[in-house]
Amino acid sequence: MSSSKWPNDYYCKKCGSHSLLIMKKDKDKKVCKYCGAELFPFPEECDKYTPDKFNEMLEYLREKHVKTSPEFDPRSFKYREEREAKNRAWWAAREAAEAAGKTTSPSGSPKVECPYCHSTNTKKISTLSKAAHTYMFGIFSMSRNSKNFHCNKCGADF
Repeated sequence: MSSSKWPNDYYCKKCGSHSLLIMKKDKDKKVCKYCGAELFPFPEECDKYTPDKFNEMLEYLREKHVKTSPEFDPRSFKYREEREAKNRAWWAAREAAEAAGKTTSPSGSPKVECPYCHSTNTKKISTLSKAAHTYMFGIFSMSRNSKNFHCNKCGADF
């Protein structure tokens, strides 16, 4: 029976994930995006929690319904927690970079567009690379060494 306050929310008894976005194995069965186990609607007692207490409600759900379930798997639970922590860290780094006006993404790759093919698949040409190129080609590397970025799609330096 689905909870009236959380009609579109589901949880996994194996790893403790919750989801609004779910993968459908077939038309009637919903499966967990972390472990592939069947998902279940939130129980009725979750109605006592308000949306601003969602994290508190998840803690209750995991303690009372997931960890006591026969389907519970500690390895899957730990894997899900690690993946969610990585996702939270990635989003926090992205938001911090955007707030600071940085030109790089959290992964460190530049968000520079190639002026020729308009791809954002670019990388910064390092000082070490410029020095090595000068060592190998001498004066003929001057035009390349005045460039700061390389396009991985079309191969242009700009």
